[in-house]
Amino acid sequence: MTLQKFLPPALLELLPSPVEGPQVWLVGGAVRDHFLQRQSFDLDFVVAGDALRLARRIADALGGKYYALDTERGAGRVLASGSNGEEWVFDFARMRGSSLQEDLWYRDFTINALAFDPHNLDILIDPTGGLKDINDALLRACVSEAIKNDPVRALRAVRIASELEFRIEPNTIQQVKAVGPLLHHVSVERLRDELFRMLDHQQPARSLRLLDHLGLFEPLFYEFYEQSNIGDKRDFSRQAFTVVSTLSDFFQVLATRHDPDAAANSTLGLIAIRLGRFRESLSNYLDEELSSGRTQRAWVLLGSLFSTSVNRDLSVDHDGSPAGVDRGSKAFAASAWSDRYHMSRKEKDWLERFLVGDLPQLSEDAAGKIDLQIHRFYQRTKDAGVGIVFGDLASFLAGIDGAPAEGDWESRVNIARQLLDAYFNRRDEIIDVESLLSGEEIISELNLKPGPVIGELLQRLIEIQIAEKLNTRDQALDAVRTILASGSKNSGDYL
Repeated sequence: MTLQKFLPPALLELLPSPVEGPQVWLVGGAVRDHFLQRQSFDLDFVVAGDALRLARRIADALGGKYYALDTERGAGRVLASGSNGEEWVFDFARMRGSSLQEDLWYRDFTINALAFDPHNLDILIDPTGGLKDINDALLRACVSEAIKNDPVRALRAVRIASELEFRIEPNTIQQVKAVGPLLHHVSVERLRDELFRMLDHQQPARSLRLLDHLGLFEPLFYEFYEQSNIGDKRDFSRQAFTVVSTLSDFFQVLATRHDPDAAANSTLGLIAIRLGRFRESLSNYLDEELSSGRTQRAWVLLGSLFSTSVNRDLSVDHDGSPAGVDRGSKAFAASAWSDRYHMSRKEKDWLERFLVGDLPQLSEDAAGKIDLQIHRFYQRTKDAGVGIVFGDLASFLAGIDGAPAEGDWESRVNIARQLLDAYFNRRDEIIDVESLLSGEEIISELNLKPGPVIGELLQRLIEIQIAEKLNTRDQALDAVRTILASGSKNSGDYL
């Protein structure tokens, strides 16, 4: 595949030629991906001149958006839509040093230190030997100080090596290992962004395991170990990575574009058969961003990482029991991690709901009917509930040796199917149910006093509507009268 097929024609027409000035080169990941036969919608350009001015002019011409990334370094970004609906990102940066070759040597890894003149694609500019490293599937730092000069590159090395399945060259490995103690000097926002890029990749567990192997996981996640009774740290983290890996397997077999061979074993096959109907809805759920650039997919993985050893035994109450203490410590550790990385309030609330949510067993017993159990589950967990469904399945598999018992696994997958069906297909019927009566109607019809207790009555009415399948106003009034007459509340509270 030629590089011309990677470049949008509208952009090529706007890039100045060498005689027009300034000189512009396509560099970095897009050139690398060209040689790996990978489509890239994120293009980086080096400009021997005013990169910000060029970026603004191109944004205006394409009807896109312009952002100044770093005015001091002369770096700007253009966001534009392609002819087929794809979203393009074009980054323009002022050339560092006195030549393009010098600029390329300043870069992180040789495979990213490649360049083309976009108007003359016959000549590859490759001063560091990056093309040979691509052919050898090798990740190598451009210079011996490359990672020390910017410790975030250590995380980038892990992410790129995991994503491309490249080996990291031995001297580069030593550079990566050496910067672990320096990470606390780095902007937490930059570390956070690299971590979330890892989590949004197809095989996030591979990156986490490599981080751990290179001594980077603990400085990035030291809160993960600040809990009682975790035993051996290495065993504990291995279990957590297994949960994340299993979750990734689930998401792959349930992706809208999936490989049928991925579901060849019976365990994943049952997931594909019973939950495959939710592919599109699940994809939308996972891709939804809780905050800019941070998807719900990544948060499901993070939540499962922190909740690895949480006891979800429904017979244990949150009253200071061992399970309750364990839940609390995990939630506290995750909250401290979120604070350190400056997560939004929305993200912190989502993670807290994920960590304390109990998966209902959905049995027809004294605990209530199935629809009511599902309603109560989602009232507690909100949008984190879907993540809990998959996290529970992954944690179960990670905690057993070999394949699960067929009947036990089938039962768990069937519970997951009912919970997902309620969230994606029966939301108005089970989760976001509107009361058949308003608070004003209850006060007027039953001659009650306004107050907080009316809200309690409305919530109890909604649960009765779900459990008893009420559908008329008269049925709702009779239900409220029954509540009042039952003695479960002191009548003086209402009158």
